[in-house]
Amino acid sequence: MLSLYSALLAQHPRQLTPVRCAEPTIVQLQRYFEDVVLENNLAALVVESLLPEAQRSLRDIARVRDVGRLARYSFFFAAPEDALYGAQLSDGESEREPILVQKSGGTEVRERFVVIADARFSALMASVRTLDQEGQESAGDEVIWSFEPDIVYSALEYLMARVTAELPTHARLFSKAVRTCVPKTTSLQLTVSVTTKLARLLQEQAVREIAVNRISTAIRSSLELPSVLQTTVNEVGQALGAQSSALSVEGEHGQPSLTTCYFRDGVTDEDKRTELLGDIDALGVRLRGRIKTYVHDGSSGAGESDTRPVAAVPVIYHDRTMGVLLVTSDNPQRLWQDNEVMLLRTVADQVAVAVNHARLFQQMQHQALTDGLTGCFNRRFFEIQLERDLHLATRMRQPVSLILLDIDHFKRVNDTHGHDAGDAALRILAGAVREELRGVDTAARYGGEEFAIILPQAGPEGALVVAERLRSRIERTEVPGVGCITASLGVATFPLDASSRELLVTSADRALYQAKRSGRNRVCSTADLPTEDIFSLPYEPVLPMHETAEVFNAASGDGPSAPDYLEAFNPPGV
Repeated sequence: MLSLYSALLAQHPRQLTPVRCAEPTIVQLQRYFEDVVLENNLAALVVESLLPEAQRSLRDIARVRDVGRLARYSFFFAAPEDALYGAQLSDGESEREPILVQKSGGTEVRERFVVIADARFSALMASVRTLDQEGQESAGDEVIWSFEPDIVYSALEYLMARVTAELPTHARLFSKAVRTCVPKTTSLQLTVSVTTKLARLLQEQAVREIAVNRISTAIRSSLELPSVLQTTVNEVGQALGAQSSALSVEGEHGQPSLTTCYFRDGVTDEDKRTELLGDIDALGVRLRGRIKTYVHDGSSGAGESDTRPVAAVPVIYHDRTMGVLLVTSDNPQRLWQDNEVMLLRTVADQVAVAVNHARLFQQMQHQALTDGLTGCFNRRFFEIQLERDLHLATRMRQPVSLILLDIDHFKRVNDTHGHDAGDAALRILAGAVREELRGVDTAARYGGEEFAIILPQAGPEGALVVAERLRSRIERTEVPGVGCITASLGVATFPLDASSRELLVTSADRALYQAKRSGRNRVCSTADLPTEDIFSLPYEPVLPMHETAEVFNAASGDGPSAPDYLEAFNPPGV
């Protein structure tokens, strides 16, 4: 048999226009229709069809009980497995109580409707959800509603025929109820009240859908977590009209959590921020490991509660809680609706996926640019970073120095003690090098036993100091099973020793081999190269100092004279 939704569309195609709505919106629409009966003590016929729920909240059961108590007749179509069949629906005082009508089988169509019929008011809402070819429920429901008495009567005629055919035991009572509560007219006041609520609800749904779409766009277009999280709290806070919202995601490997906040009035008062961060930390502990939500509604009277309305959901990925999404309100009577909580859950699910993808990308990027043995950057990253530092140095008129470091007699270590000992030596040396460098410096594994160190804003004198410190540290470092090792280092500076990235690397490499030829375990710069070696370089010679300054000035438009330029590239104290 056709659903009520399909039957009405076939009979009144011009008067009914389907609208697709999300599940929480459908639930709220159904409650708005029920509110007409509850708020106006309407002795009407109420017929509802509910989607099956194995467990129902006390609020849902109480609502069914209240509708059955106030309505003249009330019929609730429910599946046999629904929790309503085991609930207490009679309060023991009222002569009226809801009548449960068992739905017939059939899972291809899941319908929901509410029909209200009275001499002075009539209304109906019907929705249907179908299954796709794979047996999965489609996203959202198609919904129709009307306040026209003739359409409501058509719905009652359809339901009478359906009850007579499928549930003959209820046919007589149902027919009596329809004859008693024939819809004749519609109260303009009640209709306007309901339609105003419907319009507001659909407008709110549109705002929330836009917010979700914007968050989805931010997630797709960026893998920068701070940006994605900030967009999320902004859109959620604005869509729900919240006073503030916050999103906290735990860090990796002992790192602190990443938390972003939104304030409706834009105020960044430290006390408010501290209070919000305290709330999200406390709820993070409370929600950890629980796939639930925390909802604290406002109170109807002053002084009944000393806490503000709060709603929070956990951010969960593969059954692991990784954060919390929180919204707060400054309205003491704020009641968080189901569709608002559903929005938070939807956004939290998207954030969980986004965080996981961003971290996977960071791991892959780290692996692609990092040497797995030593933990230093690899040669590919070294070349990228050196190009960046040289470009910045040209713009800022600052020097960049490069140190090439090579372990002395490393083949002997591998041959004598084995490759495991050689690997251990590389790891220990890499750790020692990183400890001696600044945060802006870059250490990379350049070759087998060779390392490259980029020193931004360091002139030749400062680079030599750093290189000597590295040499001394390595000389004092003992490798288990091997003993102490030594290294030779070559230093070159841009633009004093080279005018390009390739020339800078070659100059440092020549200085390194000069250290090797000079006896190893020492530091050499291009100033230590013999004259005949400089003139035998297989690349263009480095320009004289005054010509280098001219090249720099020509590249940057205008600049200082040669003496001023050289002084800028050798700042005191570097």
